[in-house]
Amino acid sequence: MDRGDILNQANGAAGDTNVWREDYRIRSYEVDCRNRLSILSMFSFMQEAASKHAAALGVSIHQLLAENYTWLLSRLKIKIAGHPGWNDQIQVNTWPSGTQQLFALRDFKMYDADNQIIAAAISAWLVIDLQKRRPVRIAPFVARLKPIEGSHILKDRLDKLPALSNPVHEKCFAVRFSDLDINQHVNNVKFVEWVVEGIPAATLNASVPSELEINFLAEAFYEDQILATCSPQDPDSTIFHHSLTRQQDGRELARAQTKWRKIC
Repeated sequence: MDRGDILNQANGAAGDTNVWREDYRIRSYEVDCRNRLSILSMFSFMQEAASKHAAALGVSIHQLLAENYTWLLSRLKIKIAGHPGWNDQIQVNTWPSGTQQLFALRDFKMYDADNQIIAAAISAWLVIDLQKRRPVRIAPFVARLKPIEGSHILKDRLDKLPALSNPVHEKCFAVRFSDLDINQHVNNVKFVEWVVEGIPAATLNASVPSELEINFLAEAFYEDQILATCSPQDPDSTIFHHSLTRQQDGRELARAQTKWRKIC
């Protein structure tokens, strides 16, 4: 994925007043071993910007917890065109972009210091009743978000990903206490880390991620044992399908698809 591909799709809502803009300077622990902003840091930046915007609109996780609800990220797709490095300045723009069934939709754009787009993402969120652990009608919450209709940054839809068949690679992880977030379950960024860590070393050493799409299917908790499996979908091992499963009960926790670009 290059900037041209993203720009050909990107519409967005740059001039709207309900766009939240958050500036970051990349710190040393937010880059990978090649001094490139990691995809995990990109997810963290997006999550932080979305959280601050939701708080400004009166619907943050903290505010919903007081009403016995919480936000839950269900689906996300990111396309990556650039990889800035340590101490570089970036800006994340985010805005609520509509609804889809029970989902509240939120879009993101990332820019570098030269105002060049480095990533674009779309996401789908649920509001969960904490007592019933089930999604609720999104309409009352969306009214407070004031979505910018028709402002999607990508033309892609966030559909259900297919189940992984014939896994080739696998790796195991144990959930640590530090992996938990305010909802008392594993943070979504950790799921992305498990997906990426499940990629074979040959691909990680020779490529950078250009696209990631993930469906979050179930929660993971402290001391769960997680099995990350994946399978290449092309001869060059640039496209992978992934699954995260809890080993204790076999419950599938997430599905993902990643695309990788060879490093020149």
